Amino acid sequence: MRSHMGTSSFTDLLEEDFRWPAIGDKLFSAEHPTYGAFLSRHTEERLYHLTGGYKLASDLLVEQAEAQAWRRRKLVYPIVFCYRHYLELTLKSVLQQYGPLGDLTSSWTHHRLEDLWRDYRKLLGAVGGETSEDQGTGAVEQCVAEFAKIDSTSDAFRYPTRRRGQPFSTELEMLDLISLRDTMQGIENYFLAVEGFLDSLTEVGSLIPEVDSP
Repeated sequence: MRSHMGTSSFTDLLEEDFRWPAIGDKLFSAEHPTYGAFLSRHTEERLYHLTGGYKLASDLLVEQAEAQAWRRRKLVYPIVFCYRHYLELTLKSVLQQYGPLGDLTSSWTHHRLEDLWRDYRKLLGAVGGETSEDQGTGAVEQCVAEFAKIDSTSDAFRYPTRRRGQPFSTELEMLDLISLRDTMQGIENYFLAVEGFLDSLTEVGSLIPEVDSP
């Protein structure tokens, strides 16, 4: 397609080699299995791929933004949204899978990171997963609070305004995408370690035999 549409007629554009919608096009098709992506039927597997997928998508978009500077002003929005959604899904996943250890449940009815983090801290406290020397949890807490302040309802990087047309207020004028990716990698590593710890508690609990009351 020519860069200046004003110098081309519509007929000229149709004669060029570019994709135009055609009758019979389908968005959801399994026509070419070689390029197919399998969709998970089971909830836990779906959640696993969703969580990792949003994180991976952001990482790959940062690579594109790093390689071509002109793309950054467009890609910054899906990058931040996907990182935020990864963080939200991670907290909800941990609470869903391990919440019973602390008599907690995960809520899928809201996007409030601060509420999810509060329940997550309760879970850690209930299982003895917090110590005064644990700087990782404190560091992640600061990042969660930062995300909650910038984008409290998971809308600020999806839409131009709030639901009633009010502009999003932010002090940010520029965002270092490489630093963002590096920080999010640290957060992912932290949650992988925590999930390993919680897994070990679950396994120990399953090995303890039940004793009948006298």
